[in-house]
Amino acid sequence: MIDLELLQHAVMDSRDGISIADAREIDTPLIFVNPAFERMTGYNYDDAVGRNCRFLQGGAIDARQRGVMRAAVAQGEGFSEVLANYRKDGTLFWNELSVSPIHDENGAVTHYIGFQKDVTQRVLLDEQLRARNRDLESAKRALEELVTLDALTGVYNRRHFDSRLNTLWKISTRAAESMAIFFIDIDHFKAYNDHFGHQKGDEALIDVAQTLAESFQRGSDFLARYGGEEFVVVACGMDRQPAGHFADDLCRRVRDLALRNPNAPSGRLTISVGYTVVTPQPGMAADAAIKRADEALFAAKDAGRNCARSAPAPVPTVAVAERRQRASLDS
Repeated sequence: MIDLELLQHAVMDSRDGISIADAREIDTPLIFVNPAFERMTGYNYDDAVGRNCRFLQGGAIDARQRGVMRAAVAQGEGFSEVLANYRKDGTLFWNELSVSPIHDENGAVTHYIGFQKDVTQRVLLDEQLRARNRDLESAKRALEELVTLDALTGVYNRRHFDSRLNTLWKISTRAAESMAIFFIDIDHFKAYNDHFGHQKGDEALIDVAQTLAESFQRGSDFLARYGGEEFVVVACGMDRQPAGHFADDLCRRVRDLALRNPNAPSGRLTISVGYTVVTPQPGMAADAAIKRADEALFAAKDAGRNCARSAPAPVPTVAVAERRQRASLDS
């Protein structure tokens, strides 16, 4: 047997708080606290004895912790939790409380012995580290947005589109799934800017981008600003017939914005849409599909704008370059 005087010295001289509660009494009151408990809480022996130790919680405790402690007591088991406690002067401290039951010869719980450790500095440091990590995560997300999003319209930018298209192309190739690619250009946009000014031009770009985003809301749809007044959309799993309906509907939706453009034949701001539908296969390149959608856009421009066209038969690269130059002069 351990010497009782030695045990008493160990309890009284411990740097950690030690308390004993009587489980046989109503509300399990404290019957002993050591000097370290008094120093930690500001409550002396007479203040604490006869009270349930929950008085340190100041009337507030986390619901999860309450459930853990109640379940442990009901099972006659111990528990360990870090609790927000309050000293006698009202200041908060974080108490790492470990509680163990003491059983009689029949196995019934007669007392609980609690060990209290002030871990306030550790908790505050952990909170600072978590806050710093949250700041870093927030900064990371902001940086990712700068890298992937177009600053004006808020949709994805050309750089991210090029990267994302390759991923979507590989997925569609493995799944043997069709893919629709839409090229969209705002008609006579230079004239719109010249007439209303760049501020109104920027506002029109935002309105068109929002309209396109509202039109393509599936998780497999991907919209990006390709450059200037051009946008591109990739819609995985879309066949030719619905692609045609979507392309025509995009033209209608932009017309319905009713943005006045005096230099356009219709008197409104409109778009031209070129699209192609492909089923990627091994050996096929995404660039070829992009080129075909681009050619379809030229066909829509040649047809008088404010309309949608599907990809025509391939044309020589020189002819495509000449059409692009002519379209840029006219837009």
